[in-house]
Amino acid sequence: MQNNEKQNETCVSSNLEPYLAKDGDAHPYASLLTDLTFKKAFNPDNETSRKTLVAMLNDILGPQLVSPIKSVRTRNVEQNASGSGISRTAIFDLHCEDDKGELIEIEVQIRKMTNFMKRLGYYASQMVSDQGNPGDWNFEVKPAFLIAFSRYKIFDDGKAIHRLTTTDIETHKRLLDSYNYTVIELSKVPPRLPATEEEKWLFLFRYLDQLKTVPPEIDSEKFRALLLSCKISRLNREEFQEYRKVYHAVFDHNAMKEGFFEEFAEEINQKVEEAASAKAREMAKGMLTKKIPVADICQISGLSEAEILAL
Repeated sequence: MQNNEKQNETCVSSNLEPYLAKDGDAHPYASLLTDLTFKKAFNPDNETSRKTLVAMLNDILGPQLVSPIKSVRTRNVEQNASGSGISRTAIFDLHCEDDKGELIEIEVQIRKMTNFMKRLGYYASQMVSDQGNPGDWNFEVKPAFLIAFSRYKIFDDGKAIHRLTTTDIETHKRLLDSYNYTVIELSKVPPRLPATEEEKWLFLFRYLDQLKTVPPEIDSEKFRALLLSCKISRLNREEFQEYRKVYHAVFDHNAMKEGFFEEFAEEINQKVEEAASAKAREMAKGMLTKKIPVADICQISGLSEAEILAL
């Protein structure tokens, strides 16, 4: 059963290959995982990108929202509560609030961070505590939503997105709407064409800069403005230089060897398995020509009888 599922996954993934840039191909789109590109695509103060941001928030936060978000605006903060000023190439954020006054913060963690979930708890607590008023106050705080994108694995499972809030441990009933977390692990987004609206957003965050052409699944009105804003050809000279500097600082192979092998462990392991399997088949062919019994070949090569007879 597991082998069939793995074969199906590989088959689905192959449908993505025509859209991925290979060596020598142009890469027309910039990565969404840079401060420049992210804020061009999701700027709350620009009418066009505001619509893109609202669409993304409704699709990503859907299960956590009482009602859809209609509009957003930039939320001014006295200090950068996330600490992103420490390293603009390691983390950046977007602070905004929706039409109901509910607070939203989007964090993009580019490099591997320690105490990831504790950091999120700290950021969210500041979003809530900043709503306090001196004097007589009834603690009527608005819900706070913290969306965190990470390039690295956080939870030990196969889910790319986790939604957390305050619940009763035994009944799982929601007790408090003040703290709402959405954690997205981009390393778990599979290399296949997306189906749902949620999957399309995750696909863009993970693979946009690797595309040479846009798959029809995301070539729609909802994503058109985002795709246009992320075109490298539309960056002015200063923006292009800034993008190149940040991109190479963060994504350069020499600067992220450890992260590369961790993030792409599944892909690397699959290539290793494919190479080992090819070598086993080649060895089995040679043994067949020497008239060695199939049962012995199975034991030596690790291949099944059906695989050997199909050679």
